[in-house]
Amino acid sequence: MPGPSEYQVALLIAIGTVGMLLLAIAIILFMVFYQKKMIQEQYNRQLLEMKYQQKMMEAALESQESERKRVAGDLHDSVGGMLSAIRVGLTSLARGLPDPFLLEQQKKMLDEAIGSVRSISRDLMPSTLEKFGLVQAVKELCEQYQDTALVNIYFNEDTEVSTLDQSRQLMTFRIAQELVNNAVKHANATEIHVTVRESSDLEIVIEDNGIGFDADAVRYEKKQGGGLGLFNIENRVRLLNAKLVYDKPRDKGSKFNLTVPL
Repeated sequence: MPGPSEYQVALLIAIGTVGMLLLAIAIILFMVFYQKKMIQEQYNRQLLEMKYQQKMMEAALESQESERKRVAGDLHDSVGGMLSAIRVGLTSLARGLPDPFLLEQQKKMLDEAIGSVRSISRDLMPSTLEKFGLVQAVKELCEQYQDTALVNIYFNEDTEVSTLDQSRQLMTFRIAQELVNNAVKHANATEIHVTVRESSDLEIVIEDNGIGFDADAVRYEKKQGGGLGLFNIENRVRLLNAKLVYDKPRDKGSKFNLTVPL
């Protein structure tokens, strides 16, 4: 009876085909699930590495700031105190001399040394930042460079700026300090404009009329062992979850726009 036998063969073929299809689907689903799991694990690993790197950067910058604070305190209290004591001693000694003005030059040099120590101490850890906030600290920074550098620095505050927490203020100040310092030292500029304003975010714009700035060239210099200033700036920008935009290289001058989320 050929009929049932052919029917059974056809049924077995159909069952086998369905079984093979189900097996193929199961293999495909397993591969998709496995690949998805691998991608998720890779993403989690990258996320952990990023968090670890961020923690390392935070720890390094925190350690750097602690050391700056310690050195600033030592300079101001110890070295500055000793220089001031020496000056008082010279003043007392001068009173006993036939000509008190014999020590005027030494007193003048000591005054300059005391001023330099105070200036370095203030650069290392600006007390204005702690007492009066970021805007006043940036303004004071501009005034200091105005007094000591052969460049005109103009500070402008568009609006009153909300208060950031202390650590974010310090990181933002360090970025502004490094950008102004670079403009003063390397841009060959005669004018630098620093603007602080607030819309939905805090913005600091630093613009000069110098020789311009090529970020890619500086990054290449970093690979060769230089360009640490830009490297430190960009690390702080990442930790702040901020954004720093450089104008494309232009014939004259450069412009940096720092945006810090509030």
